[in-house]
Amino acid sequence: MVDQNFKVAVKHAQLTNELLNKHQLAPTPINYSVFFVYVKGSNSTLTKQLELLVESNQIDDTSINELYELHVSQVTQIDEEILSPLSESIGLVLSKLQQQVTSEEEAVTNLQKIDKVLAKSKQNSSLQQIINYVQNTVNGSVTQHKSLSQDLTKTNNEINELKSKLSEAKEQAISDPLTGFLNRRGGDEKLAEIDIEDTHTTLIIDIDHFKSINDNFGHPIGDKVIQKVTQLIRKQLTDEDITVRYGGEEFVVVAVNKALYEAQDIAEKIRLAISQLKLKQKNSDKFLPKISVSIGIAENKNEKYWQDIIERADKALYEAKNSGRNCIKIAA
Repeated sequence: MVDQNFKVAVKHAQLTNELLNKHQLAPTPINYSVFFVYVKGSNSTLTKQLELLVESNQIDDTSINELYELHVSQVTQIDEEILSPLSESIGLVLSKLQQQVTSEEEAVTNLQKIDKVLAKSKQNSSLQQIINYVQNTVNGSVTQHKSLSQDLTKTNNEINELKSKLSEAKEQAISDPLTGFLNRRGGDEKLAEIDIEDTHTTLIIDIDHFKSINDNFGHPIGDKVIQKVTQLIRKQLTDEDITVRYGGEEFVVVAVNKALYEAQDIAEKIRLAISQLKLKQKNSDKFLPKISVSIGIAENKNEKYWQDIIERADKALYEAKNSGRNCIKIAA
């Protein structure tokens, strides 16, 4: 069974690489994951959609990313059903091989001792021939097993590397590449890991008049503003706090295990730091307009769902916007 699983996994990996080369796609974690699922045949919908893309000659990194988002990023069976069991099986085989090699090497040593004794006596030439034959056979077996052990070790290293790449791909799928914050999906997954009944406070932060920055200075400058704002947000938080890019210029922060008064202090430090920003466009040497944020805050009040808390914080954010912006409002 171990041998069969090994052969199947190697075949899947070979076919995956062949398809990536055929379609001139880089072997990125996302591309590899999608084609591995396709080759394995474990997702019929993905198979049909990928074949349609191939038929219409619309296969590229963008279309593969879409398939990954739809079908692969939430699927863990590649690791759980193939790679981890196979790696464990190879580990067991390697352990047994090592034991066998050790035993065979001990046998060779003993045979060599006997051979030396027999070499001193001409009367035991036939027995010595038998000993030499057995010794050569065992030596060949040792060489074979060592070679197999090296091959299996190499394969196991490749499996571990692939697992690492899949983990990296999953991380990419739940992160916002511009800010390093979680995206919505990543935020949902992270929030599901903490107890909503504990004391947490949620902040929604929105950059004021951001559209005018994009309109007047262009999206690359807008992206730089977003990055600078998120850097200042992150400085006021701890590692256990959860940060999510919720929309274009809107962010959700869950201050984990922090009461309302602590979150208010954090929010004010964020607001103040951002209001003191002075950003200049390098090309024109022109200062950007004053950057500010509006913040809505909601402490959980026996809610059962995170979305309910976020909606309360969102209402408080709109109050801050309607109150002139660059301020903080607390949800009722």
